[in-house]
Amino acid sequence: MLAPLRVRNFRNLWIGQNISLAGDQFKFVALAWLVLSLTGRSGALGTVLMLQAIPRSILMLLGGVVSDRLRPRTVMLASDILRAAVVGVFALLTATGRITMTAVYGLALLFGIVHAFFFPAASAIMPELVDPVMLRQANALNQVTSQIILFAAPGLAGWLVAGVGTAGGFAVDASSFLISALFLTFIVTAPRPRAAAAQSPWRDFAEGVGVLRRDRLLTALIVMASVFFFGYAGATYVGLPVLAKGPLAAGPQGMGMLFSAYGLGALAGGIVGGAISVRRRGPLSLALIAAMGVVFGSIALVRTVWQAAALLLLSGAVFSWLGITYVTLIQQRADRAYVGRVMGMLMFGVYGLYPISYGLAGWISEFVGVRALFVGGGAMIAASALAGFSLRELRELD
Repeated sequence: MLAPLRVRNFRNLWIGQNISLAGDQFKFVALAWLVLSLTGRSGALGTVLMLQAIPRSILMLLGGVVSDRLRPRTVMLASDILRAAVVGVFALLTATGRITMTAVYGLALLFGIVHAFFFPAASAIMPELVDPVMLRQANALNQVTSQIILFAAPGLAGWLVAGVGTAGGFAVDASSFLISALFLTFIVTAPRPRAAAAQSPWRDFAEGVGVLRRDRLLTALIVMASVFFFGYAGATYVGLPVLAKGPLAAGPQGMGMLFSAYGLGALAGGIVGGAISVRRRGPLSLALIAAMGVVFGSIALVRTVWQAAALLLLSGAVFSWLGITYVTLIQQRADRAYVGRVMGMLMFGVYGLYPISYGLAGWISEFVGVRALFVGGGAMIAASALAGFSLRELRELD
């Protein structure tokens, strides 16, 4: 699984992106705690995340087209620099005591715009950096190291925010984007092949849609991802902070612990996914998705941080294995000239419903109760498995 690190381009990407991911955890804890401290309302946190997700969702498809037209490295570099600027303003306003919810809403919206182009480019660049036979190991290594960060960084972020305030968390994230941009400048790749030269972006996008229309399995995976993440996103990013601050009375340290437990489980799942090649990936993955829905929904029953952490540990392990399996499948299955657009449409399916999920989660947790949010989220995850079982190509996938 460590073999991809021998490839210089991949090694530079891996170092930069993991530093940036660590910074993201500091920003998330800082932002969630800032909003809850300013307003005391979970609905406000859902609104902030929704505003951040709306432009990201709308522009994700354009990001896939741009990634196929330009070098993905260039798109990622521009996104890193602009995100550093936005988060830097967060840090400055918070440190000087001039932060307001109006500013939070506006900066969240701006961050979502520049963030939208990053995801398709980051996924599309992977087949350019390593040989196809090494792609699964590269994805697994990314998953494992990212989960180590997701295990360790939220806890550290919670202590930092509790000790020095939210401005410190924003400053760490802004710095991480600049470091990531530096490592991207060390990557050298050949120009990407294009599906067609000198044609409109709309025609490029239409050709990407045509790829999905001809491949039922790729289409099914995007539909499943949409249903899965609709239930997962709101319950995780709105529900867990509210659960930690409210019913569990755990403080920012407890919130960091919950996300760290999820990251630890995902680390274990990533190691298994990278080290062990399994048969019958289709039916096994569908069974694991259904099981994750049950486990995730059971968070509604917890009474202590440790109980919630145990369930998140299991959920993270399943989530990580599924991510490695399906992302590698899509990257290998899609033609290289179209991989940016295919990944853009996958990301749109994943993130396109985030604004609704965030907003709905905030209001459900505020007016119905945060525990009901996890019941609904688990049901949606299980529903995505049912959708997958309806497709013969996925049931028979080896």
